[in-house]
This record gives sequence, C-alpha cells and structure tokens, in this order.
Amino acid sequence: MSEKTGRAPTQRDVAAAAGVSTATVSYILSGRRDRVTPVTPETRDRVLRAVEQLGYRLDHSARSLRRRRTELVCVVYRMPDSPWVERLAEQVQAIGARSGYSMIALPLPSSPPAGPEQVPQPSALRVLRERYVDGAIVANGTLIEPDELRRLAAGGLSLVVFHDALPPAGFDVVDLAQRAALTDLVAHLLDRGHTRIGYLAHDVELAAPDDEVQSLKYRTVAAALAAAGAPLDPRLVVPGADVRERAYVETQRLLRNERPPTALISSSDRGAIDAIWAARDLGASVPGDLAIAGIGNGTEGSAIRPALTTVGLPRLDFTVPVTRLFERITAPDELPGDRIPQPWQLIVREST
Repeated sequence: MSEKTGRAPTQRDVAAAAGVSTATVSYILSGRRDRVTPVTPETRDRVLRAVEQLGYRLDHSARSLRRRRTELVCVVYRMPDSPWVERLAEQVQAIGARSGYSMIALPLPSSPPAGPEQVPQPSALRVLRERYVDGAIVANGTLIEPDELRRLAAGGLSLVVFHDALPPAGFDVVDLAQRAALTDLVAHLLDRGHTRIGYLAHDVELAAPDDEVQSLKYRTVAAALAAAGAPLDPRLVVPGADVRERAYVETQRLLRNERPPTALISSSDRGAIDAIWAARDLGASVPGDLAIAGIGNGTEGSAIRPALTTVGLPRLDFTVPVTRLFERITAPDELPGDRIPQPWQLIVREST
C-alpha cells in the first residue's frame, strides 16, 4: 500500500517512477526476452528499483483473466522421476522462460487404474481439466488414457504427448520408436551367445504385464526373445528398475541362482548401473560373467566403468517437442496434431 495514495501501487506508478512506459514495465516484469529492441540493463535496473521502492506486486490472477492465459505449463510424468524427465523439465523451463512462462510438475503414481472404465488420478488431473495451465507435455509411459487426452485437447489445452502408438488427435505425439530399438538390443545380446537373459522390471510392468503402454519395454523384450526361441524364464524376471537398492539386491539374488543369467536387461539405466555394482561386489566380471544393458540412455551410463550399453535417444535433447508445445499455445488458430519422430537407438558400450 502506497503511503502517499493509500492504495496498492500499479504498473502505471512503477512506470512513472522509472521514467518508462507501462509497456516496458509489463515486458520486464513478465520475464520475457523476445523483444525486437532489447531493454537495456540500465532500464531494467531502474524499473526493478522502482518496483522495490513502491512495494509493487504483480497480480497474476488478474493478468491471467485479461489474457485468458495462466502463463504456466506442466510436465506430467510417472513416478519416480528419472534423468530423462529431469532433462525434459529443464528444457521446458528454459524455453518457456523466453515467453514468460513458468513450469509446474505433475507426478502421477505408477500404479495402473483399477478398471478400464476409470480415468486415473482424477484429483491430480484437475490441474489439466480445469485449465490451471495453458499446456502440458505428457512424458513417456504416463498414466493418462487416450480418451482423456482427446477430451483435454478438445477443451483447448495445448498438449504434446510421448507415445509410440497413439494417433494425433488435436495434440502432437512424439514417437520414440522404442520397439525397434529394444528389438535391436535383444538381437545384440543373442548375437553374443546369450540365451539365458534376465530382466529387471519396473513395478508397474509386473503389476500390469499386459498393459500396452506401461509394459511396452517388458512386452517387447519378451516377444523378441520368444521369437528367437529363447523365451524369458519367469524366474529371471524381478523388480528393481524403480529403486536402486532393490536393483542391487535382486541382481545378486539372480547371480546366486543355481542357473544364473548370462545377460541382464534393466528397464532403466538406473537399475542397470546398480546391477553392475552388485555383480562386481560378488566378484563377477561385467561383461565376462554377466552382460548388462539398460534402457533410457541417461548421462550416468557413459561415465560408469564398464560404460553401459543402453537404448534411448542419442542425446537427451527435447528442443523440438518443447518448442512445438509453445508454438501450439501461442498460435492464433488451432494447429493440427502432428507426429514428431524422435527414434531411440541401440547404443553399444563396454558392459555387453
């Protein structure tokens, strides 16, 4: 509250105190950096000093009503998070900041819905349904039903969805081509003589092994091995991809088996890295006694020794889909849904 006027200061007051236009004040306080003629550091400092001296506070709710935008976007992902999701969120924040946008995270539990007719996590999805955000990126393997995604898009929410099989329907779909890369991984291990292969699974893969989205990696690996005449032994399929301590314990349990696997695929790089430590602590060599491969191609896998064979994006760079989200938000007219190819690749390193 201003001592002189007895009312809350406005942007007009800030502009008068700093000797600039209200448009300049609005631009600086929005955090944007896209002006044709950039604001000088001196002007920015003068405006920010005026804001502090006057005690001005930006009214985000009023601005959202005027613009019909919240200037928030959301990254929806399945818990627990991963280096993959962390990198995606970093790029959403960095690219969004150029247009004055902030990011919130919406984690969803990894348990499957109780029944086919139920939409998962209705309280969490309220953030999307009631348009608390202008747009969202739905990360790979997230528990949102296709019908729900179509309803959200039809309601005006800008969406970019990571999904290998879903057709675009008012939103864009990022196709990772996971099946082809995972099949290449299985062929790589078979070519090296491995026919007894174990699998460190995400909990959701074991809870819903027939779910096409949540168990895509497990189903693809199992199908490729079965087609090659070397089916997965159920006794070699164990949890561990979600929790590093469990990956360590389960790997050592597999190695103590009367007929241990000669190769191990983890549904996450995180689990595979701890499997390497578990094998080495038991005196087993990697890849001599146990070849180990992960899925995801996080940054840690290339640093460990032996370096981790994995499948994933050659570089964790989501610039194209993230930029597309903000194009969709700011487009004057509705954009058609497109498929954005970002294919995974087999990345062979020392661990196999």
